[in-house]
Amino acid sequence: MAILVDKRYEIVFLSNHPLSPQLNHTDAAKAVHCSPSTVKYWLKRCMQFKALSDSTRSDRPRRTTPKQNQRVILLAEEQTFVTAQDIANKLKLQQVVVSDRTVQRHLNEAGAKYNRPMSKPLLTEHHRQSRLQWAQHHKVTN
Repeated sequence: MAILVDKRYEIVFLSNHPLSPQLNHTDAAKAVHCSPSTVKYWLKRCMQFKALSDSTRSDRPRRTTPKQNQRVILLAEEQTFVTAQDIANKLKLQQVVVSDRTVQRHLNEAGAKYNRPMSKPLLTEHHRQSRLQWAQHHKVTN
């Protein structure tokens, strides 16, 4: 997985910039939450090419178009507790067949946080009243 551009600049700043703390590879890696080899790689890349952008790749063609990728992100933003499977099912209705893992990947690339929905129900008002009655019944007074 590629490291985000802002983290690359943070690595270079923490290690090389005159106004920075001039951290070594290990300390910079801890600060940015990546491996020391990643820090070393991006510092070397910065010295060679004077840039921190991704190089062109000959990847496998994407299953979705950029417009469909935006649709995935919009569906996730519209509903807070929607799952990746729900988004994949909604896209399937629009004749776009993708897996829930693909949806998760697109959300991750967009910087969205993906969480699984809660698997247990919240307390009902009846449960709260029962707990309160139990606590009042078993209350110890000194």
